[in-house]
Amino acid sequence: MKKTIIKSTFYLILISVLAKALSFMVRIILARRLSMQAMSYYTLTSPTMVFVITLAQMGIPAALSKVIAQRDNAGKPLKSAIILSIVNNLIITAAFLFLIPWLAHTVLKQDSVQSVLYAILPLIPMVTLSGLLKGYLLGIQRHLAATSSQIFEELSRIVFLFVIFSIRTDYDAISMARIAMLSVTVGEICSSIFMLANIRIKKRTLKRVPHLFTNLHKNQFDDLLMVSIPMTGSRLIGSLTYFMEPILMVIGLSVIQNQWMVQAYGQLNGYVLPIITMPSFITITLSNVLLPSFTYQYARGNTAQAKKLFNVIIGCCFLIGITCSFICYNYSEALLQLFYHNTKGAAMLKQLAWPFALYSLQPPLSNMLHALSRSHRAMMDTFFGSLVRILCVALLTRYILIDSLPLALCAGMLVTTLLHCINLAISFRKSSI
Repeated sequence: MKKTIIKSTFYLILISVLAKALSFMVRIILARRLSMQAMSYYTLTSPTMVFVITLAQMGIPAALSKVIAQRDNAGKPLKSAIILSIVNNLIITAAFLFLIPWLAHTVLKQDSVQSVLYAILPLIPMVTLSGLLKGYLLGIQRHLAATSSQIFEELSRIVFLFVIFSIRTDYDAISMARIAMLSVTVGEICSSIFMLANIRIKKRTLKRVPHLFTNLHKNQFDDLLMVSIPMTGSRLIGSLTYFMEPILMVIGLSVIQNQWMVQAYGQLNGYVLPIITMPSFITITLSNVLLPSFTYQYARGNTAQAKKLFNVIIGCCFLIGITCSFICYNYSEALLQLFYHNTKGAAMLKQLAWPFALYSLQPPLSNMLHALSRSHRAMMDTFFGSLVRILCVALLTRYILIDSLPLALCAGMLVTTLLHCINLAISFRKSSI
């Protein structure tokens, strides 16, 4: 069992590293091909894209992987997930289509980005489909296939961007931003095709599609919603915190102080956080394996194997976090120079380095709470952590200015991680693990 876990973990990390490298290539292509104005339009609409993806998936993929892992028959949970996703997608698509002009004019204050926002519409069904397929593959313990889909997603984006920008070089800024946004949809389409090929749907399965809405039972939906709704709530809380932070940050400051804070906020989010959270793609990959695999063993009474699986993954995640913190603390200026050709934010990177060693524990701890049917507690932990972060920004910025940003970030992260640990310890005691 232990050798199998280590071997699978090694392959998953290897695939994740390759996918992350391809993701960086996408960023390099966008940075080189997009004009400064086009990049501004793209980054301005990206938070809206992330928010819409959260609403479109509604936590159903992770919930599906957990429910399938608990049962021997994957058909009923998959059927319920498809129906919930269809209904949710129709609502989200109609609402977003109606709100696009208001978002562009009132919220983003850029009427010209309407066409970029419209480019998000085809992403809604495709990201839902890819999420369902990934959740299904994880639920039936096909972790390598689910993780490998990320490689095809990034590769297809690279090819799409390279071909489009090679055909023409005289795109205006809005067209460039729209192409960059559409590339996300292309990636989800190719990822879905790869996963469908791995599932190898049989003809008799396709014949059952017309009977999708027959023999429905409320408890089939309840099992999914009990996990998906709290997970969606946690992600929405994070999105709302991200949205409110810069607004609260500049309240009551002078013009000069405002400029300092905006510059520091840009350094934090543009330079520091991408580096210090870089290993998160590995810890998130391991955590996505932990949720269905732990549930599978635990539901069948194999508590010893389930606990061993948790210990191996949490140990790997912590080792990754410690290594990243050591590198960021001792080589902060070298890392910034390597990636960005400047050393802006080096002091902030050092401040955050060691506290963020615990950030690597958040994904596995959160997924363990979901696996033990404590999704509500995971959502509340995220809420309290986000509340502490917002309060630190709102109350401390006018007194300590720039230092309030890393302090608020660390405080919120540590509160969430500590509460996850406490609730998981309580859950372990109740479950006799």
